[in-house]
Amino acid sequence: MKPTLIGIGVQKCASSWAHTALGTHPEIAASNPKEIDYFSYYFDRGHAWYERHFKSAHTDHRFEISPSYFHDPRTPARIRTYASDMRILVLLRDPVERAFSNHLHEIVKGHIPAIPFAEGLPNNPAYIEQGRYGTHLARWLEAFPKEQIHIAFAEDVAIAPQEAAKALYRFLGVAPATECTVLNERRNTSDQARMPAIRNALRTGGSMLRRVGMEEELAKFKALPPVRAVLEANSVNLRAKIPEMDTQSRAKLDAVFAPELHHLAALLGRTNLPWASWHRAQQKASA
Repeated sequence: MKPTLIGIGVQKCASSWAHTALGTHPEIAASNPKEIDYFSYYFDRGHAWYERHFKSAHTDHRFEISPSYFHDPRTPARIRTYASDMRILVLLRDPVERAFSNHLHEIVKGHIPAIPFAEGLPNNPAYIEQGRYGTHLARWLEAFPKEQIHIAFAEDVAIAPQEAAKALYRFLGVAPATECTVLNERRNTSDQARMPAIRNALRTGGSMLRRVGMEEELAKFKALPPVRAVLEANSVNLRAKIPEMDTQSRAKLDAVFAPELHHLAALLGRTNLPWASWHRAQQKASA
């Protein structure tokens, strides 16, 4: 049971939305778990181990999404050798904003304490490494033709999630699905649980419902006023706890990412990108 589509990231760029958009379509089956990381971290376990993560359901398409693939230099050639006709999904976001979201994610996961971004940036080179979009995408375009790669911007997904999903279905060649209201939900917001046991219990139940195709029912349950009140009361928004990115850090990231953004635009054949970091780079270049 080989996948027909692999989402390669980038981390904190709407991969959970993509997993929902694909997994709720009747012609597409999701891997279990969502992120397998086979071609990056577990390649020594072999193809048979990898393919056991996909359902033997009678669907034309199967997929997985592992954000580690995008920036791992070994992965494009490994996937091409495994299946040269593989479809590839790339999700991108303003790299400066993505870096800050990455920092909040590490705090949520408990990997680092709740420190300001300026302290986290020199400690975690992945904040920058994952945002080198031009460098990494160039490797994928060497391994796969453009028509096998679908690129979506997280900012567009946030504005029009249903339209972004339809574009993804067209890329795969499947019929547009009935509008899925769950796609409008915000996912993986940067927050911490006041009582982790309650959140873990709810997420375990939610995962069970998703596995049996009850994503829409789950969304309706979470929208019930008493349930929504419990979820909100148990949530602490990290963006209210961690200071916004400082001016020095933003300037540093702008300088690092400016050549990457121009490289990316050239690869995509675009004259602009929908990001504040792109506009700041343009303004600096014309000053």
